[in-house]
Amino acid sequence: MKKNGLLLILLVVFFYAFIAIGCEQKALTPEEASDPDRNQIESDGSMMVVDQMGREVILAGVPQKIISLSPSNTEIAFALGLADRLVGVTDYCNYPLEALEKEVIGGFATPNIERIIELEPDLLLASTIHEEVINQFDALGIPVLVIESANLEELFTSISLVAELAGISDQGESLISSMQLQIKSIEETVSQINDDQRVLVYYEVYSDPLMSAGNSVFINEIIELAGGINIFKDIDENYPQISAEVVVERQPQVILYPDYHGTAEMVIEAMTSRPGWESIPAVIEGRVYAISDDAFARPGPRVVNAVEEAAALFYPELFNDSSCNCCD
Repeated sequence: MKKNGLLLILLVVFFYAFIAIGCEQKALTPEEASDPDRNQIESDGSMMVVDQMGREVILAGVPQKIISLSPSNTEIAFALGLADRLVGVTDYCNYPLEALEKEVIGGFATPNIERIIELEPDLLLASTIHEEVINQFDALGIPVLVIESANLEELFTSISLVAELAGISDQGESLISSMQLQIKSIEETVSQINDDQRVLVYYEVYSDPLMSAGNSVFINEIIELAGGINIFKDIDENYPQISAEVVVERQPQVILYPDYHGTAEMVIEAMTSRPGWESIPAVIEGRVYAISDDAFARPGPRVVNAVEEAAALFYPELFNDSSCNCCD
């Protein structure tokens, strides 16, 4: 009886090792990862792409059951028309509303591995935060595509990778083209503003401690595409902790902060009561605005909405109701 039990254990270990070897996803050098020619579709229907961690991801065929491990990946999947194939999302995936109807597989940073296995996905859409659990899924033979975007160009790459593995490259190209056209239209409009007339913008990420956005995060790019100047663009740190006094010194003309459902009046009151802030142009002119936090912070297709929303707040004289779709 003991021998039979030992034999069963050895067979299980061998089985998973065999799967892991067959679906091996090895890390590549940066040069290899940046080569688009490495992405392949074989004659037998299998596919290989290099994800944004430089890993080779191999699928036996077009995935029909996809699980997203982050809100931004969920938004990409929906924007590509993959709603019917999406069988699991995190409890932070709240957009679009249809995402709330999907099976929840845990938190963004704490996916429930057992529940994911039960759903038998063909593909997981992960982020770099999931690096520790990727090896576990590799060992189980569940392909993982890691997509991570720090700027718009990397977002377009993310969209292309998902679309290619899902067998809908045309939809991916169409989505990217649409986003690029919208961004170009906004840039052409704000190009009417001279560089020395562009508004200085302070984005408050968090109030206690006081934090803003540096030059390497999406928020900075959104502000720039909308024709503004981030007053903390000189800081390389993603979300630097700053002081109220420095904000006063840099004299922002517009202040943006994330809208956390009904907190707008309280936040504005707290801001305007800070010592010295009564001298800030944005406060004097009443240009303190609550914005859509998810659209600004998530590297997904709604980044275009965020740029439109920001541009309309920076230069309302250039963006009337008929030309701005930021509230769609």
